[in-house]
This record gives sequence, structure tokens and C-alpha cells, in this order.
Amino acid sequence: MGEARHLWWSWSALTLMAVGVAVALTVRAGTGEVDPAGLAVGLFGLMLAVVSLRQSTRAQVSQDTDTAELADRLAIGIRKREEEARRRLLGGSDRTIDVAFTFRPSPAHHAAGAAPHGTLEEAAAYYRALRPGRLVITGAPGAGKTVLALHLMLLLLTDRAPGDPVPVRLSLSTFDPRRDKLEKWLVEHLARTYRLHPSSAAALVDSRRILPVLDGLDEMDDSGTPGHGSRAAAALERMNTYLHGTTKGQLVLTCRSAPYEALAGAELWAQDASRIDIVPVSLAATVAFVSARAHNPARWEPVLDELRASPAGPLAQGLSTPWRLTVALAVHDERDDEGGWVRDPADLLDPALRTPAQIRDHLLNLFIFAAASTDGAAAPYTRQQVRTWLTVLARYLRANNSSAGEVAGRRLSGSDLVLHELWPLTGRRRARTVHVLLVVAVWAAADLPAAFLDDWSVYATNVTLMVLAGLLVGVPPWPVPSRLERVSVRTPAGRSQFVNGLVGGLFWGVLVVVLDMGNVVGLAVGLVYGSVVGLVGGAMVGFGLAGVLSDTPAVRRSHGNASPRGMVRDDLVAGSAIGLAVGLVFVPFYWFALGPVLAFGAVFIYMLLFGLGGGRALAVLYNRLFRCGYRSALDTLFRPWRTFGPLFRTGAGPALGAAGVRYAAFLLCTRPWWSDRPLPWRLGRFLDWCCDVGLTRTAGVAYQFRHRELQDFLCDVPVR
Repeated sequence: MGEARHLWWSWSALTLMAVGVAVALTVRAGTGEVDPAGLAVGLFGLMLAVVSLRQSTRAQVSQDTDTAELADRLAIGIRKREEEARRRLLGGSDRTIDVAFTFRPSPAHHAAGAAPHGTLEEAAAYYRALRPGRLVITGAPGAGKTVLALHLMLLLLTDRAPGDPVPVRLSLSTFDPRRDKLEKWLVEHLARTYRLHPSSAAALVDSRRILPVLDGLDEMDDSGTPGHGSRAAAALERMNTYLHGTTKGQLVLTCRSAPYEALAGAELWAQDASRIDIVPVSLAATVAFVSARAHNPARWEPVLDELRASPAGPLAQGLSTPWRLTVALAVHDERDDEGGWVRDPADLLDPALRTPAQIRDHLLNLFIFAAASTDGAAAPYTRQQVRTWLTVLARYLRANNSSAGEVAGRRLSGSDLVLHELWPLTGRRRARTVHVLLVVAVWAAADLPAAFLDDWSVYATNVTLMVLAGLLVGVPPWPVPSRLERVSVRTPAGRSQFVNGLVGGLFWGVLVVVLDMGNVVGLAVGLVYGSVVGLVGGAMVGFGLAGVLSDTPAVRRSHGNASPRGMVRDDLVAGSAIGLAVGLVFVPFYWFALGPVLAFGAVFIYMLLFGLGGGRALAVLYNRLFRCGYRSALDTLFRPWRTFGPLFRTGAGPALGAAGVRYAAFLLCTRPWWSDRPLPWRLGRFLDWCCDVGLTRTAGVAYQFRHRELQDFLCDVPVR
């Protein structure tokens, strides 16, 4: 309700200012420059628009807080995403080891109903028996904590009853417990990752319809034995104050065993939660897994015989986790082009592999090599490229876990790779500076007609203002991506979104065109043209662009989320599409005033403006940009930005396309001739390929290494 009230007062103030400006124009210019009929029509249309917006805002707020429907739709999207994440974690298979776990009592205050033992397939029933529903999953590195958490989520989503909370997985490495409460962080994650309106996300969290699955408590600190003063300790305090009425709120937490025991030794633990510890994989489970996953289980008999003969030997310890077994099968079950085997499982019996650590490094080294060929014939990247680029990213993530891992008020993640937020990899200022220079360079090139058709002094003034506007676009450290949405008027959300978009279109079409162009094209033409532009533009905005130009509804699409690579692409597409739409609307006017060539040239200019964050910059450049000798007409076009820019927050005020341009500036800064941390030009495509071959995975709008052990290996062990 607070946001709705704020929006209402903003539009009310906007209306009063519009009336004041229109009256001032009439008094100053009389009827020679302002069409009285157009003025009346425009003011009447604006008043209707404000009334419509008020009604649609009321409907939107009531809909945003319909938590039951929101939770149901969100559950569908999360189930699809986590199914894919689980498949990739298992190397493209649906078969996993049915790991066992045991209950480990906390020093005090643990949940009731915990059974002494359980297995992966019994995870959902085990969790539902807990009172309250708070579970801590611990285990050795590679024991399968994330897989168990994912499996639990999918079981809960499959049998989810109406009213049950929706499990949502979050990486704790991005949580700053000293600054934010757990509830606030959950709301921000839902709005950012699953594209929920903030009021919708807050309603879901406040009603406790979200089950937080908090992954990686051990990844919050450099130390393997965190204690008082650590980020992990502060996070546990936040979890212990996360309430649902008179009891602790439900949650699931994963952590390595050693760090959690260190916290417990400092008398810090998740209160009213039951801790389960994943036990090492048994020989019987190993044999069953190999028989189920291997193409030819007979090839693995020498390895299985060694495990039977030495159940506590180096090989047994080196293959004691589901992750290591999965890697071993991936690298030793690889086929060549002629159908033969690339490697023999008996290589694991090499006498040179004398310790579990040597077996681990041997497997991970082969795992990376198996993803790419030497000459790039079987894969789009060479082995050296894959290893180099992944090492750059792994070392960046490790550095984020240190005390220097906070930039511009945000704690950097030690596990998540979000494309448009990777710019600190090149330094705190380099990518932001290049962003400003890139925007100014493109705008200055697009404004060259002002020099040839008007005067070079005008162009120099324009460039000066462009630099100031570029600072507005490039200096904000964390630009928010935008996205175009498909709207269906068959649903209440679609109708509400359409009304909001229609209001924005009517505002521009009626107020700007009808009020200020009657003296340029004539009374009759001005009335017809203004009415058509207002209706067509409003409908276009309502149907196709309302996801950017208006307060968005609760869940915009059935899947309710976006891909990591698609975030950047959608942001650039949104900026360019809005610029194209605005430019096409004014093609008739530019055709009449400047001619056909410059009319369509103006369309391209608008695309550049909005595609590079020009929505925000136009508030500064309205008076100079693209005047080309037609100051009266073009200043009229940009006049609303001068008056209404600070208030028109639901319009093109956000820097549309700025996140995409920041990403482009970051890639420019990672060229081998400029940086000692080189990365590919098409980093998103490379990380998608890494997901396909099993080196990385997706988590919301972020990429992650498939396993923390792989990330650490890339940082510590030289390539062989």
C-alpha cells in the first residue's frame, strides 16, 4: 500500500504540474503557438488517465498480495528450474546415489520429530515430521549436501498441497547479515531472480509462504573454522530471529561438517533445527551406483575389487563421496568418435596415486580435459582456453570471500557469477569509466548531424551535456536490468498491466503531441495525429512494453524467472525496442519537419539513446540533443523530461539498457592486451557451454561452478 500511495501522489503532482505548464504556455503564447482545442482535449485525456491509473493501482495492490495464487505460480517455475539444476549436477543423468544420513543432536534447542537415520529418498517424509520445519544438512566436501537439498525441494514441490510454503534455494555467499535481515534479503532475491514485484515478494515472505533453502553457510568466510565475529555467525543470528508467529520460521540450511562444528563449539548453531550429517558412501551403494550409471559395468570390476579388498584404502577414501564417483564415471566412461573408450577405469589403480588428494586432483584434471579437445575440433574452445578462463573466474570468487569483497555497498558473492555484476573483476573503477566513455562515444557519433546541419558550437555544447548525462548512466554501480514482457488481457494481471501501459501512452501521445504540435502541423492534423498517436502508442505500450513502462504485476510469466545469459540480452532488447517504438511514433512528425531520410535516421538515434540508458539521460539532454536547427519543435518534444523527469519513475526514467552496456564495458576491460585476467568476448555463451558439459551450473540468475571442490582445484592446482 505504501508504494501504491507513493505512485498516486507522484501522478497527482504530475497532473498539477502538467496543468500549470499548460496554463503558463497559454498565457505566454496566447492561441498562436498552442492549439486551444488540443489543450482542452489533452487536459481532459490526462485527467482520465490519472483516474484510470488510480483504479488500476488499487486493483494491482490487491492482486499483488494474493499470496496463494502467487505461491502456486512461483512453485511451477521453481520446480522446472531445479529439475534442470539437479540434472546438471548429476552429469545429465537422473540416477543418483541414495545417500544415507544420521541425526546429530544440537547442544540444545533442536527440532522435535527427528528420526535417528534416513536416506535421500526419505528426505521429504523426514522433513515433514520436524516441528518446527527447520533442518540443517551437513557433510564432508562432496558428500552431496546440495543434491540432497535439491532432491528435498523437488519432493516437496511434487507433493505440495495448497498453502504449503514454496522452497526457494539461495546462496548464502551473497547475504550480508550485518546489514540486512533475512526477510529483506529474501524479498530482494525473489524480486531480482524470479521477477516478482517487491510488494508481491514481501507479501510472500511476510505470510511465510517461502521456505528458504540456504546453501553454503561454510562459503561465507575464508576460515574453515568460523567463530564469533564471522559472517557465518552473524547469519546464524539472523536465522535464529526469523520467526513465524510464536515459533521459529521454517528453513533448510547446508554447511560442511567441520565449519558447523566449529560454530557449535563457539555456542552458535541454528536453534530449533535438526541437524543431519551425510555419511560416506558405502561399498554396496558404490557398486549399485556404478552398475546403474556405467555403460559397461564389467570394465569397473578391477576398481570394485580394490574397494572390496581395501575398504579404508586411498582409493576408497578418494571415491567416498557421490561427487567423486560422478566425476570418475564421467571421465572413464567417455567414448571416442570410433566408439572406443578414451580411458580405462583401471588407471585409478596407478601406484602413483597414493593418497586421496592425488586421486581427487587426478579426477578433476581429467574432468576439465574431457570437456574440450586440444585443437578445438570437438569443442568450440581449446583446453588451454577453458582452463584459463575458468581459473580467472574461480580466483575472482575466492577473492570475494576476503574482507575486500565488498564494493559500492554490496557484498560480492564467493560462488555466484552474475554477468552484469562481474565488473569488479577488472577493478573498482575501470569498467564504470569505460561504460561512461562508451556511452558518450556512441551518442556523440549519433549527434554528428547537429554539427553539419546546425553549427559546431552547438555540437560542442551537446557533447559537454552528453558527458554529464553519461555520468548519470555509468556512475551508478549496480544497474538493474529491464525486460519486455508479453501481456495477456485475459487475466486480471494482464488487464491491469495493459491499463498502466495505456496510461503512459496516452500521457505521451495526448499531452506532448496535442499540446505542443498543433502550431507545427495545423489544428486539424494536430488533433488527428495526436489522437492516433495517443491511442496507438498507448495500446502498444500496454500490450508489449508495459513490463518496462509501468508498475509490473506479481508474476509476469508462467515460469516466473529469467536465464542468467538472458538478463543482459533482455536489457539491451528492452532499451532498443522502446527507443524503436518512440522513434516510430514520431516518424510522421520528423518526416514533415525534416524529410524522410532524417525521419528514419531519428528512429535509429532513439534506439541508441534508450538502448544505452538514455531514458535517464534525456532528463539532462532535452534542451540540446538533435535540435538540428529546429529548436522550437524538438525542444517541445523533450520538454516533458525537463518538467516531469524526476517524477515519471514508471516511464523511461530507468536507465534501460545500462546493465547490458555495463557488461559490454566489462568485457572490453578483459581483453588480453589490457588485462591480466582475460575472458572470452561471449562470456555468457561460454558459461552456457560449461553448463552443458558439466563444469558449471545455474542458480537463479547466476552461474556457479558445479562443485566447490572444482572451484578450489582451479585456484590451487596448476594445469597438467
